[in-house]
Amino acid sequence: MAGKEPIRIQLTPEQREMVRKATGKNAEALELSAQELEERIAPMQAVQLD
Repeated sequence: MAGKEPIRIQLTPEQREMVRKATGKNAEALELSAQELEERIAPMQAVQLD
């Protein structure tokens, strides 16, 4: 099915080092579903109406 494949974002050497320092794990890339990526790019926010 279209849109069900994870989206893979290749990390730069600097980003890989940041991940290693933060988590103690090595990572070459991030894999997110389209929904996960959308939530991180444009999270829904509650808006208070007056």
